[in-house]
Amino acid sequence: MIYANYAATSPALSPVVVQELHGYLGETHLNAGRNFEGLEAGAIALRARRAVAKLLGVADPLRVIFTSGATQSLNMAINGLVREGDHVLSTSVEHNAAARPLEALRKNGVIELEWLQCDPDGSLDPEKIRGAIRKNTRLLVMTHASNVLGTILPVTECFRIAHEYGVLTILDMAQTGGVLPFTMEDYGAGNSPTKVGVANSDVVAFAGHKGLRGLAGTGGFVIGEAAAGQMRPWISGGTGSVSQSLDMPEFMPDKFEPGTQNTIGILSLAASVEEILRTGVETIRERERASTARFIAGLGQIKKIAVCGTLDPDRCVSVVSVAIPGHDAGEVSRFLFENHSIITRSGLHCSPLAHRTAGTFPGGTIRFSFGSRTSNGDIDAILEALDGV
Repeated sequence: MIYANYAATSPALSPVVVQELHGYLGETHLNAGRNFEGLEAGAIALRARRAVAKLLGVADPLRVIFTSGATQSLNMAINGLVREGDHVLSTSVEHNAAARPLEALRKNGVIELEWLQCDPDGSLDPEKIRGAIRKNTRLLVMTHASNVLGTILPVTECFRIAHEYGVLTILDMAQTGGVLPFTMEDYGAGNSPTKVGVANSDVVAFAGHKGLRGLAGTGGFVIGEAAAGQMRPWISGGTGSVSQSLDMPEFMPDKFEPGTQNTIGILSLAASVEEILRTGVETIRERERASTARFIAGLGQIKKIAVCGTLDPDRCVSVVSVAIPGHDAGEVSRFLFENHSIITRSGLHCSPLAHRTAGTFPGGTIRFSFGSRTSNGDIDAILEALDGV
């Protein structure tokens, strides 16, 4: 098999992670904060918080909140921060994980919603934000990179403009966590405003099973101090702390982590993120950039294929969508699997907004996405198979 669907999920856990999970399953696995043995679960969570905080350049690991994934994180952040009558900005390349909760709030009359139109290749002029901000604009929700087009959005500039007007920001980094250098803390934390990947975001949502290489059903968000004071808990329940009160605790991370945690999933994140830190995100980024560059260059030699998104590998993550005029995307994907054992994903990729922006709605595209196990031989084999479609 040639796996080219990393944008959906990483195909396998590393041996280091598997070894840790095997050891955990052979021992006691109780939940944190409810019993003495469960202190181990709390230690696992703290270990994972520290790893994620280091990866994202966050000073306080207790502001790392674990959820079932980026979708739950975005729902919690959006619903927790908006107030009735707010004006909210987002982009025309958002994943449904952000677009659907925003649209539901609009339909229910809670918010006014405005989509910032990206160019067909997925790029966005940050100045569009300045022109769209109103007196009641409260929130800017943006993806870091499109899961359809791969294009990296200029979140540093966009968030700087938003904060000039007191607008809170939410970043969806499902496609960039662990594969693109990124720092969340503001410039006062010692980061240069010109450093690539620095974005002073109020909330950053991440997925655990893509570039972070953990188990499915893991993820979370990191919340800044300003947003933490304003964001209301969207889910309530037991935390093992302040149990005498019927209100959720106000301190982190308990304020946003009710119920029993997915400790084995969090352990997978701790081990995988620590491995990413040892390797270095810059090293991972360069490997994936090289794979993407090789693929885009090869596609340029196949005249019948239309490449969506930017053709510059420096401006995208390792996600490339293509369309072949006269061929159904789903049938091409099936052909690649049945005849060449190449795993891709076709269709609308849970992002109809991005496909409308790119002009590929409703037919969709065939998406190729690369990762840690992608070799030059894999890229060349995919190109040869596409040439034979």
